[in-house]
Amino acid sequence: MTTAPSTPDGPIFPMPDKTPASLRIAVAQLAPDAVATFDDHWQAAMTQARTEYSLMPGRAFVEHWWSWVAVARNPELLARFRECERIVAESPDRAERRAAAGELARILAEAEAAAT
Repeated sequence: MTTAPSTPDGPIFPMPDKTPASLRIAVAQLAPDAVATFDDHWQAAMTQARTEYSLMPGRAFVEHWWSWVAVARNPELLARFRECERIVAESPDRAERRAAAGELARILAEAEAAAT
């Protein structure tokens, strides 16, 4: 695992290695109810990889869940991320949806940068 300082306002634990097994452990610690989704996504990625004779579905899977963990390990960041997702999904105001979508991208970029 890579090291990261843990502060009350920051990550609750260090980033795991970028492997399916390490990510699954982190997902189980952060959101046990998300493990089934993780496993389903893994199976779909492996099926696609076999069908396409490609390593890319596995790589995309790892990148997706590594980003998910990068955000989810910081409770305050995760709360804001979920609020932005809600705004994008529900707001009737186009400008508000666009601003929230931009903030989602910024949150992901910052979380990923802090995790490396």
